[in-house]
Amino acid sequence: MASTGWIEDRWLKKRKDPVTGKRERTELWGSNTMRYRVCGIPGVKKRSFETLEEAKDWRIKAISETKKREFVDDREGEILLGDYITNEWWPGCDYDQTTAETMEGKIRRHIVETALGQTPMYLIGDSHLIAWKKELAGRPLADTTKEVLWTHLSTIFKSAAGKRIVKNPCRAASRGVRPQASGDTKARAWTSSEAHAIQDAMLDRYKMVAKLGLHAGMRQGEAFAFSPDDIDEDQMVLNVRRQLQWSKDGKTAYFKLPKNRKERQVPLSPDFLKHLSEYEEEFPAITVTLPWQGPGNGGREKAAVRLLVTTRWKNRIRPGSFNEKTMKPALAAAGLIAARKEKESWGWESSREMMHHRWRHTYASVQLAAGEDPVSLSHWMGHASVTITLETYAHFMPDNGMRGRTAMDAWLERKT
Repeated sequence: MASTGWIEDRWLKKRKDPVTGKRERTELWGSNTMRYRVCGIPGVKKRSFETLEEAKDWRIKAISETKKREFVDDREGEILLGDYITNEWWPGCDYDQTTAETMEGKIRRHIVETALGQTPMYLIGDSHLIAWKKELAGRPLADTTKEVLWTHLSTIFKSAAGKRIVKNPCRAASRGVRPQASGDTKARAWTSSEAHAIQDAMLDRYKMVAKLGLHAGMRQGEAFAFSPDDIDEDQMVLNVRRQLQWSKDGKTAYFKLPKNRKERQVPLSPDFLKHLSEYEEEFPAITVTLPWQGPGNGGREKAAVRLLVTTRWKNRIRPGSFNEKTMKPALAAAGLIAARKEKESWGWESSREMMHHRWRHTYASVQLAAGEDPVSLSHWMGHASVTITLETYAHFMPDNGMRGRTAMDAWLERKT
């Protein structure tokens, strides 16, 4: 019986009266409409129903799904989507500081604080997702942003599947429910002429940030945290061991492992090794000691790192300052963005797709054009899986080509 469960009548006592041979009424008789309770199914909480038929149907369903390991009590899904995100999902996330700030704001405004966010998770289906998509349509959001929000939403539901809900409603959504970005949203790369023009407009001290993205596919935080000690001339590789991040209030800098919490190695070309050596001769590395956050660093609370690239005042670099005072002026000087006046001050036109990540896109495009395989490229770029690499850069893949270790050097020579 323990393996199949049973149904008890809460209005009658379990044992018969020894004199009358009948089951006497309990104190719940007639006062509680949830009369029939399903009990005894391993791993399933007791549940009460108004009618015996409802109890029987639910018992059969629960037993069947339990045997197939597909059972999820819909009472677990009664939590509002917004509450689940705020209290359970987000506290368990571990994103880079910059990524976290951007994600948290978007998810809060466009998911948590919407009608969808105030809906119990187990109820959400196509109709709710369509209504949410219509709500987003009334907001000044780019199509690409809506698609990113859908990806975040699917990730949230995926984390709850099997625990609070049976399946991910985004994955099960009917055709046409998912927001679609319009236009060409593929990753774009710089031409060699653009790459030269941007770097030529930078101060010599800061050109190395671009080069680390271009020659090694480093993210901006990884470039800011790179050390000459990470160069292995014997194996001709660069070791990407850490990234530099800042606290939300912008007051505290710290080191942590690269994205996805894993170090990696990137092939080093002879020409780039020469650039690194010449750069360090002109701008000697500065040792900076900062807190270490998360795993890595041998469990030590702080790390002393000889940073290759620092400010003119020999400090670690702030990404916001670098982007506004170095990257965007260089883009403007190269004729890729324009300056514009906002209120009483001058600023720059939107350039999100032209920031540091495009150096990574360019690195990927040159490697794939040279015939390097996506699996190796995925490792060099620090992607969580080769699927991400293929989805992002498949359009850069040629039918054939030469090897990519020295391809970047040759590509930069062309200036076309």
